[in-house]
Amino acid sequence: MTTDGVDGARPARGRRADGALAHVRAATAQAHEELDGGLDVLHRPWDVELHRRWLELTLGLLDPLEASLERWARTDPAALDVAARSRAGMAREDLRALGADGAAVDAVPLCPDAPTAAGRAQALGLCYVLDGSTLGGALIHRTAVAAGVPERACTSLVGRPGAGRRWRETAAAVDALGAPGDAAVEEMTATALAAFAAYRRWLAPLARTTA
Repeated sequence: MTTDGVDGARPARGRRADGALAHVRAATAQAHEELDGGLDVLHRPWDVELHRRWLELTLGLLDPLEASLERWARTDPAALDVAARSRAGMAREDLRALGADGAAVDAVPLCPDAPTAAGRAQALGLCYVLDGSTLGGALIHRTAVAAGVPERACTSLVGRPGAGRRWRETAAAVDALGAPGDAAVEEMTATALAAFAAYRRWLAPLARTTA
Protein backbone atom coordinates (compact mmCIF):
# COMPACT_ATOMS: atom_id res chain seq x y z
CA MET A 1 0.00 0.00 0.00
CA THR A 2 1.18 3.48 -0.77
CA THR A 3 -0.38 6.88 -0.42
CA ASP A 4 2.65 8.78 -1.69
CA GLY A 5 1.53 12.02 -3.25
CA VAL A 6 -2.08 11.62 -2.13
CA ASP A 7 -2.37 14.62 0.11
CA GLY A 8 0.92 16.41 -0.30
CA ALA A 9 3.00 18.11 2.35
CA ARG A 10 0.97 21.33 2.30
CA PRO A 11 -2.64 21.74 3.43
CA ALA A 12 -5.17 21.49 0.62
CA ARG A 13 -6.89 24.69 -0.44
CA GLY A 14 -9.52 25.57 2.16
CA ARG A 15 -7.98 23.32 4.80
CA ARG A 16 -6.55 24.68 8.03
CA ALA A 17 -2.88 24.06 8.60
CA ASP A 18 -3.69 23.40 12.26
CA GLY A 19 -6.92 21.45 11.68
CA ALA A 20 -7.82 17.81 12.19
CA LEU A 21 -6.61 16.75 8.73
CA ALA A 22 -3.17 18.25 9.31
CA HIS A 23 -3.14 16.65 12.75
CA VAL A 24 -3.86 13.11 11.56
CA ARG A 25 -1.41 13.50 8.67
CA ALA A 26 1.38 14.51 11.04
CA ALA A 27 0.48 11.87 13.61
CA THR A 28 0.55 9.06 11.03
CA ALA A 29 3.52 10.28 8.97
CA GLN A 30 6.05 7.92 10.54
CA ALA A 31 3.73 4.89 10.35
CA HIS A 32 3.00 5.73 6.73
CA GLU A 33 6.69 6.09 5.89
CA GLU A 34 7.58 2.81 7.61
CA LEU A 35 4.83 0.94 5.77
CA ASP A 36 5.73 2.29 2.34
CA GLY A 37 9.45 1.93 2.98
CA GLY A 38 9.11 -1.70 3.99
CA LEU A 39 7.00 -2.63 0.97
CA ASP A 40 8.88 -0.44 -1.52
CA VAL A 41 6.31 -1.39 -4.14
CA LEU A 42 7.38 1.24 -6.65
CA HIS A 43 11.06 0.23 -6.75
CA ARG A 44 10.97 -3.55 -6.91
CA PRO A 45 10.50 -6.06 -9.70
CA TRP A 46 6.78 -6.71 -10.19
CA ASP A 47 5.27 -9.77 -11.81
CA VAL A 48 2.00 -11.68 -11.92
CA GLU A 49 2.85 -13.88 -8.93
CA LEU A 50 3.78 -10.93 -6.75
CA HIS A 51 0.60 -9.19 -7.92
CA ARG A 52 -1.49 -12.21 -7.00
CA ARG A 53 -0.01 -12.26 -3.51
CA TRP A 54 -0.58 -8.51 -3.19
CA LEU A 55 -4.24 -8.97 -4.10
CA GLU A 56 -4.70 -11.82 -1.64
CA LEU A 57 -3.20 -9.92 1.26
CA THR A 58 -4.93 -6.61 0.54
CA LEU A 59 -8.24 -8.45 0.15
CA GLY A 60 -7.64 -9.93 3.58
CA LEU A 61 -7.57 -6.40 4.99
CA LEU A 62 -10.13 -4.68 2.79
CA ASP A 63 -12.87 -7.20 3.52
CA PRO A 64 -13.06 -6.72 7.33
CA LEU A 65 -12.33 -2.98 7.19
CA GLU A 66 -15.03 -2.35 4.62
CA ALA A 67 -17.50 -4.60 6.40
CA SER A 68 -17.02 -2.49 9.52
CA LEU A 69 -17.60 0.70 7.53
CA GLU A 70 -20.77 -0.76 6.05
CA ARG A 71 -22.12 -1.46 9.53
CA TRP A 72 -21.33 2.12 10.56
CA ALA A 73 -23.00 3.58 7.48
CA ARG A 74 -26.27 1.83 8.32
CA THR A 75 -26.42 3.73 11.62
CA ASP A 76 -25.12 7.19 10.60
CA PRO A 77 -27.39 9.23 8.30
CA ALA A 78 -24.44 11.52 7.48
CA ALA A 79 -22.10 8.63 6.60
CA LEU A 80 -19.81 8.84 3.62
CA ASP A 81 -20.68 6.67 0.62
CA VAL A 82 -18.88 3.52 1.70
CA ALA A 83 -20.27 1.45 -1.18
CA ALA A 84 -18.52 3.70 -3.70
CA ARG A 85 -15.31 3.33 -1.69
CA SER A 86 -15.46 -0.46 -1.48
CA ARG A 87 -12.68 -2.39 -3.25
CA ALA A 88 -12.86 -5.86 -1.68
CA GLY A 89 -15.23 -7.11 -4.37
CA MET A 90 -12.96 -5.64 -7.02
CA ALA A 91 -9.97 -7.46 -5.51
CA ARG A 92 -11.91 -10.72 -5.76
CA GLU A 93 -12.61 -10.04 -9.43
CA ASP A 94 -8.94 -9.15 -9.98
CA LEU A 95 -7.95 -12.53 -8.55
CA ARG A 96 -10.43 -14.27 -10.83
CA ALA A 97 -8.92 -12.37 -13.77
CA LEU A 98 -5.59 -13.99 -12.84
CA GLY A 99 -7.21 -17.43 -13.01
CA ALA A 100 -8.22 -18.05 -9.39
CA ASP A 101 -11.43 -20.02 -9.05
CA GLY A 102 -14.25 -19.18 -6.67
CA ALA A 103 -13.10 -21.63 -4.01
CA ALA A 104 -9.58 -20.19 -3.98
CA VAL A 105 -10.90 -16.64 -3.70
CA ASP A 106 -13.27 -17.61 -0.89
CA ALA A 107 -10.38 -19.26 0.95
CA VAL A 108 -8.26 -16.08 1.11
CA PRO A 109 -7.52 -15.49 4.83
CA LEU A 110 -8.97 -12.36 6.42
CA CYS A 111 -7.10 -10.24 8.95
CA PRO A 112 -8.50 -11.23 12.37
CA ASP A 113 -7.55 -8.05 14.22
CA ALA A 114 -8.34 -5.27 11.75
CA PRO A 115 -9.56 -2.11 13.52
CA THR A 116 -13.30 -1.49 13.51
CA ALA A 117 -15.55 1.54 13.28
CA ALA A 118 -17.89 1.73 16.23
CA GLY A 119 -18.74 5.36 15.46
CA ARG A 120 -18.09 8.30 13.15
CA ALA A 121 -14.64 9.19 14.49
CA GLN A 122 -13.31 5.66 14.04
CA ALA A 123 -14.95 5.36 10.62
CA LEU A 124 -13.25 8.53 9.42
CA GLY A 125 -9.92 7.20 10.66
CA LEU A 126 -10.41 4.13 8.47
CA CYS A 127 -11.59 6.20 5.51
CA TYR A 128 -8.55 8.46 5.83
CA VAL A 129 -6.25 5.47 5.33
CA LEU A 130 -8.36 3.58 2.78
CA ASP A 131 -9.13 6.59 0.58
CA GLY A 132 -5.48 7.58 0.63
CA SER A 133 -4.43 4.09 -0.39
CA THR A 134 -6.90 4.16 -3.29
CA LEU A 135 -5.30 7.29 -4.72
CA GLY A 136 -1.83 5.93 -4.11
CA GLY A 137 -2.89 2.71 -5.82
CA ALA A 138 -2.74 4.52 -9.16
CA LEU A 139 1.06 4.43 -8.86
CA ILE A 140 1.05 0.70 -8.19
CA HIS A 141 -1.39 0.22 -11.09
CA ARG A 142 1.09 1.75 -13.52
CA THR A 143 3.93 -0.38 -12.12
CA ALA A 144 1.90 -3.60 -12.39
CA VAL A 145 0.60 -2.96 -15.91
CA ALA A 146 4.07 -1.96 -17.11
CA ALA A 147 5.35 -5.29 -15.73
CA GLY A 148 2.83 -7.23 -17.79
CA VAL A 149 0.02 -7.77 -15.30
CA PRO A 150 -3.31 -7.70 -17.19
CA GLU A 151 -5.07 -4.39 -16.58
CA ARG A 152 -8.33 -6.23 -15.87
CA ALA A 153 -6.57 -7.71 -12.82
CA CYS A 154 -5.65 -4.28 -11.44
CA THR A 155 -9.05 -2.65 -10.92
CA SER A 156 -8.92 -2.78 -7.10
CA LEU A 157 -5.76 -0.67 -7.09
CA VAL A 158 -7.60 2.44 -8.29
CA GLY A 159 -11.20 1.74 -7.29
CA ARG A 160 -14.22 3.28 -8.96
CA PRO A 161 -14.13 6.60 -10.84
CA GLY A 162 -14.25 9.63 -8.56
CA ALA A 163 -11.50 8.67 -6.11
CA GLY A 164 -10.22 12.24 -5.97
CA ARG A 165 -13.65 13.61 -5.13
CA ARG A 166 -14.17 10.97 -2.45
CA TRP A 167 -10.79 11.85 -0.91
CA ARG A 168 -11.84 15.50 -0.72
CA GLU A 169 -15.10 14.46 0.95
CA THR A 170 -13.19 12.46 3.52
CA ALA A 171 -10.75 15.32 4.12
CA ALA A 172 -13.64 17.73 4.67
CA ALA A 173 -15.37 15.32 7.05
CA VAL A 174 -12.15 14.84 9.01
CA ASP A 175 -11.68 18.59 9.39
CA ALA A 176 -15.33 18.99 10.42
CA LEU A 177 -14.89 16.43 13.20
CA GLY A 178 -13.31 18.98 15.52
CA ALA A 179 -9.98 20.44 16.52
CA PRO A 180 -6.78 18.61 17.55
CA GLY A 181 -7.14 17.66 21.19
CA ASP A 182 -10.87 17.03 20.91
CA ALA A 183 -11.81 13.49 21.93
CA ALA A 184 -13.31 12.69 18.52
CA VAL A 185 -10.22 13.86 16.63
CA GLU A 186 -7.89 11.88 18.89
CA GLU A 187 -10.11 8.79 18.46
CA MET A 188 -10.05 9.22 14.69
CA THR A 189 -6.26 9.59 14.74
CA ALA A 190 -5.82 6.51 16.94
CA THR A 191 -7.93 4.48 14.51
CA ALA A 192 -5.91 5.67 11.53
CA LEU A 193 -2.72 4.64 13.34
CA ALA A 194 -4.29 1.24 14.11
CA ALA A 195 -5.14 0.82 10.43
CA PHE A 196 -1.57 1.58 9.37
CA ALA A 197 -0.31 -0.90 11.98
CA ALA A 198 -2.70 -3.58 10.70
CA TYR A 199 -1.50 -3.01 7.14
CA ARG A 200 2.11 -3.30 8.23
CA ARG A 201 1.53 -6.55 10.14
CA TRP A 202 -0.65 -8.13 7.49
CA LEU A 203 1.50 -7.15 4.51
CA ALA A 204 4.73 -8.16 6.24
CA PRO A 205 5.15 -11.22 3.96
CA LEU A 206 5.62 -8.77 1.08
CA ALA A 207 8.20 -6.59 2.81
CA ARG A 208 11.46 -6.25 0.89
CA THR A 209 13.43 -7.65 3.84
CA THR A 210 11.54 -10.94 3.50
CA ALA A 211 11.44 -11.06 -0.28
